[in-house]
Amino acid sequence: MHRFGRSVQKRANDRWGGVFILAVVLAVVGAWQLGGVLGNLLGEEKPAAMEPVPGLEEATGISGPAGSPSQVAIVPRPFQVHFVQVGAFRSEGAARNLVSELAGQQVVAAMTPRNAMGLVKVYVGPFMSGEEAGEVLDVMRETGVAPNAFTVALDVDYAPEAVMAMTGSANPDLQTGLDALNNYLYEAGAWFARRAAGEPADGGMLVALGQEVRQAAARLAAAEENPAITRFLGLADMASVNAADIEVAASAAPGSEEFQRAMNGYVSLLEQYHNFYAADAASE
Repeated sequence: MHRFGRSVQKRANDRWGGVFILAVVLAVVGAWQLGGVLGNLLGEEKPAAMEPVPGLEEATGISGPAGSPSQVAIVPRPFQVHFVQVGAFRSEGAARNLVSELAGQQVVAAMTPRNAMGLVKVYVGPFMSGEEAGEVLDVMRETGVAPNAFTVALDVDYAPEAVMAMTGSANPDLQTGLDALNNYLYEAGAWFARRAAGEPADGGMLVALGQEVRQAAARLAAAEENPAITRFLGLADMASVNAADIEVAASAAPGSEEFQRAMNGYVSLLEQYHNFYAADAASE
């Protein structure tokens, strides 16, 4: 049984009124005709291990009416968000063309920020389990649509003690902010996955979590300058913007500009969060 209780192919029919394979084939063939968009697929990254997400079946963390900011319960946890990488480009325009083609078929895709190698990646997803990401990858490979695509699992770590070590002391406001940010990333990933599956998804919880992050950041803004706090404040700004974008996207179609902006912002926030903890680990 899958997360949503039915197979990828069955949910594809529910979402698009057709076969998922056809939707992806049409999208990528269209992209090829625009200039060989998939001709520059990366080979330097290895497929990520596809493991179930810890806490996937846990409660949402809301007590009381869904979306009520005063009722949000923060439940931080380490987890993974899974994607299928279908392209990486030197040209941001080429990446945007592929995202647009996929969005036209209501396939949720996102662009990453340009990385240190000057590449902009395109992901299909997110998926909250490696199983679903693997099924979509199999479809792409079996049909020859994207034979070099591979799964990517972005780790969302939760190790506040490592951050506190950089500050030199425990900071309750930073702790609260880290808790809320981690929980936000989990709930936002689940929100996008539900929307992509054609299921209802209320953005109220994400708005509430975004408010928690923003309030913690406001209290930290006057704190003594510290590398960890400075980086957290940057993440808090990104999360606040993303929460506002998701609130707008809640009433927009998955292929819309509003939805795409929210999706791109979420992926950017995920990568910056990952770098945040990687930097802390390297400094120890």
